[in-house]
Amino acid sequence: MPAYFDTGFSVRQPMWHGEGLVLDDYPTDWEDARVKAGLTWEPELRPLYHKIGDDFVALTDHQVVVRDDTQAPLGPVSDTFGLVPNRVMGEVIEVILGLGAKFETAGSCKGGAQVWAVAYLDEPEVICGDDTETYPFIAFLNSHNGEGACKVLPTSVRVVCWNTYQAASMEGDRTGRQFVFRHTGDVLGRIDEAKAAMAGVRDEFKAWQELATELFGMKIDEVKFNHFVSDFIPAPPEGTFSDRVRDNIEEARSIFRHIYMDSLTTDGHRGTGLGLVDAAVEYLDHARGYRNSDTYLGRTLLRPEPLKAKAVALVRGL
Repeated sequence: MPAYFDTGFSVRQPMWHGEGLVLDDYPTDWEDARVKAGLTWEPELRPLYHKIGDDFVALTDHQVVVRDDTQAPLGPVSDTFGLVPNRVMGEVIEVILGLGAKFETAGSCKGGAQVWAVAYLDEPEVICGDDTETYPFIAFLNSHNGEGACKVLPTSVRVVCWNTYQAASMEGDRTGRQFVFRHTGDVLGRIDEAKAAMAGVRDEFKAWQELATELFGMKIDEVKFNHFVSDFIPAPPEGTFSDRVRDNIEEARSIFRHIYMDSLTTDGHRGTGLGLVDAAVEYLDHARGYRNSDTYLGRTLLRPEPLKAKAVALVRGL
């Protein structure tokens, strides 16, 4: 898939497509980040015309967004469309996270039609048995062409291009953990609402830590492991399925055992209920067969996966 990348930066770790600036340290603030990301330009609204004979007549119900530096059109929008300037994006994140927010990536794609900024909560999650820290990302996604919402959301996606922009946006749509600014109102006037929404994100992170600690405290021996696998990847009643189905079930269970015993995902958690849930998530997202790339994308990003909740319930039932 193409990156559609224009300009941008990332801190220390290069972007997957190899483009953009790679900074040794975080920008000092949003103004510094804007310069490094190439976002010092702003979108502007201009009249949109159509030709009738030899004359050009302005459309009353539409206008066009252009860049103020190159005058390049970004897209036609309705007459009620309100711009969210690039200068505002980081201000929103800085208000939500506090001054000194660490901007991990920022940039634009598709000629500036989509722009983004990603910072992380400087409040690392630490899960029992894991010697690494996880810093949740907060992304601000802004569409200047009328084809998407302007939103702030927590995400596991490090946005660096159009593909990852779309992935983060779809993740927010799927989980509902996002705050959407309409292109018809005052963005800064809704900061308090956005801050309240992001406070809920912190509560969710805390809830996950508490669940992970609970699961980590559940010791799993071989008997419990085999019982979990039998329930998680069940077989129909004996005599009601073919040898081929039996082979498929055994293969699926073998794949799950391999993930549990050998995957980096379960390192530090193996032998606990958390290790079983880790293995179940990796199996459901990446190891199960899928018909095509759309099926794979749908189950990993677009739709909730009820079997993940089932995995937690099964572990608690052990």
